[in-house]
This record gives sequence, structure tokens and C-alpha cells, in this order.
Amino acid sequence: MKIPDDIRKDIPLTSEVIYFDNTATSLTPKPVIEAIDEYYLKYRANVHRGVHRLSQMATHKYEESRKVVADFINAKFEEIVFTKNTSESLNLVALGLEHIFRPGDKIVTTPYEHHSDLLPWQRLAKKKGLRLEFIEGDLEGNLDLADAEERIKGAKLVAVQHVSNALGVIHEVEELGKMAKEEGAIFVVDAAQSAGHMEVDVKKLHADFLGFSGHKGPMGPTGIGVLYINSEFFDVFEPPLIGGGTIEDVGLDSYKLAEPPERFEAGTPNIGGAIGLAAGIRYIEKIGIEKIERQEHKLVKRTTEGLDELEVPWYGPRNLKKHAGVVSFNVPPLHPHDVAAILDEHNIMVRSGHHCALPAMKKLGVQGTVRASFHVYNSVEEVETFLGVMEELTKGLRS
Repeated sequence: MKIPDDIRKDIPLTSEVIYFDNTATSLTPKPVIEAIDEYYLKYRANVHRGVHRLSQMATHKYEESRKVVADFINAKFEEIVFTKNTSESLNLVALGLEHIFRPGDKIVTTPYEHHSDLLPWQRLAKKKGLRLEFIEGDLEGNLDLADAEERIKGAKLVAVQHVSNALGVIHEVEELGKMAKEEGAIFVVDAAQSAGHMEVDVKKLHADFLGFSGHKGPMGPTGIGVLYINSEFFDVFEPPLIGGGTIEDVGLDSYKLAEPPERFEAGTPNIGGAIGLAAGIRYIEKIGIEKIERQEHKLVKRTTEGLDELEVPWYGPRNLKKHAGVVSFNVPPLHPHDVAAILDEHNIMVRSGHHCALPAMKKLGVQGTVRASFHVYNSVEEVETFLGVMEELTKGLRS
């Protein structure tokens, strides 16, 4: 598959706009849409327990999708739970583990987290009287691993993002996972910005719980997410939601939970979404994760070089080996929203604001940033167009 041309043919919108908002949500290739359409048009039915052939087909495809996801992150079939998105996945972890915490227990995270990997722990800490500590880091988003080692000592749980959605920094999750395991701490990974962009292997990361969304890196539909639960925690993690589909037996005064993963998926799931996610993962695997990483690295390198040439301040690690396909910047004295609106007038789609990472913005001392984020279908030519618009903008401000 020729990158990015063959992929762009599968995504008609790439011929109409320059889409640099992939951190928020990626564009969807035709094969993914076709897989979802096939479900709704050819075997639309609910899953599990149905005897008729449409239900049998839907169940087969749904569970086949779970296997695709499991293989994608090197997990077991039964360790994959379908959710709505990363936010729900991480909230479920906090709720399902709440009962194991005692007053004074310590949770460790970072000041760069997306709110979805911060608020659940803040709420849990307030409710249970826990200590919440943050690993020190610099203005590029690089974590101080020596400080991390000290803070993780005695921790009950460590929660970190794989990639910062605000700064693009790739954190040393594997090393942090080792530290957590040495302390006997539960290790939770937010892989929202890494899954589909780089290798995510739950074993290598030492993850006990890991969440990601289908609509970002994997190029799947919205409304479908994944929660990986290490099988060692099946009897520790209490399902926050129970009801239809989660039980093996029910009496008037008791119930018996089903085996995983069914016990963790209450009610009718997003069947079409799971099938679409699997199609997105197959599409990603056909391209090759290594090729995706190389293309995004090329785009980041040219973007940061171009911004430097224009003397436009950008944020994130200067070591581009640690910089994922996300470039945040500002054009003083303009507000980030104003810059995004100007770029939109030139058919360039970027994100602006605090990116659901207010503590990171406060650490940088800014209201927010403009964020250009890439996927494999973005081209160097698009970056050059973007830089051309930025040159006009900055010249106008300085004249």
C-alpha cells in the first residue's frame, strides 16, 4: 500500500480538506464503513442467546472483533471489554477498584494527563481519603524518572498516559510499568493517543488495565472503546454495571456473575461499533504500524522545523524520537481559537483550546494551544500548505 496516496483514495474527505485534527478523531476509510453497513444491512440482530441465524451471525462477528482487538494489543480474548470510549474505560477502572482502597493509600499519576485519566482518580481520592501524587516533569512534558521511582514507592495504583494528547510526548510507560510492578502497584495505561499510531503491547507495558478509543488511531467509528483487564484482576475488579448479559444465574435474593468478558458488559453492546473497530484495526495492520510511525515522524519533523523557521513557539519534546504525531503551538498575541478559525478559512482543520488537559496548560502558563495532529493519510504537501498559511499569518502580525 502506497503511503499516503492509496489510503487517501479510501478517505474521500482528504481531497476536500487538510485534516490535522486526528487527536480528537480520525477520518474513516471506506472498508470500515462498509463493514458497519454490512452488519446493519445483512445480519442486523442482537448478540448472545439468540437461536436464529441472524443473531448467530451477529454474535460470531462481534466476538470475532474481540479477538482482533485482543491480538492487536497482545491480550487474551477474555481480557477485552468493549466500552464507549477511553473516558468510560478509565472511569470503570476507578469504580471497579474502589473497594480495595483504604484511607491513606497512594495513587500516582502525572500533571500531563487528559482529564479522563485525572478526574476519576481525583474523585476516588476525595471519596476514600487517598493521597494523589504527581510525577515531576519539565515544560516539554518529559517525566523525571528518578522522581517517578521515588513517588511510586508504596503506591497502590499508578495511572499514566502513553502519549500526551496536548504535547505529543511519548512517555516511558514500559519503565514506569516496571517500577509499578516492583512495588506491587496496579498499573493503568491511557492508550487513547497511541493505539493505532504505534505498537501497544499490554505485556511489554506491564499494564493491568488499559483503555483506548476506536475512533482515534484505529480509524474506527465513534461510540466504541476498549478496556483491557489483566485476567489476574478478574476476581478483584467489581463490575460497576450489572444486569442483562452479565450473569450466569439469578434468584430473588442473589445472583452469580457470568465468566469474563460477559460479566463486564451490561446490556446490549455497540455491535456495529465493535465490528467497525475490528475493520479499522485490520486496515491499520494492512498498512503496518511501523510505516504509520515513520510517516507521522516525517510530518512532525517538517512541521516543527517550519515553525522554528517562522519563529512560532511550539510545545513538546525537542527530542523528536519522543514526539508522537501531535504538534501544539501558539501565535502570540492571537488566541488559539482565532488561529484555528484562520486556518479553517484555508481548509485546514486543527484543534484549539486546553485539549482537556488544563493542568498541563497551567504548567506551560498558557490559556491553550493550537494543535495539529497527524495520521498516516496526511502528506508532507499538506504540511507545506499549512506552513505557507502560517507564514502569511505571521508576516501580517509583524508588519
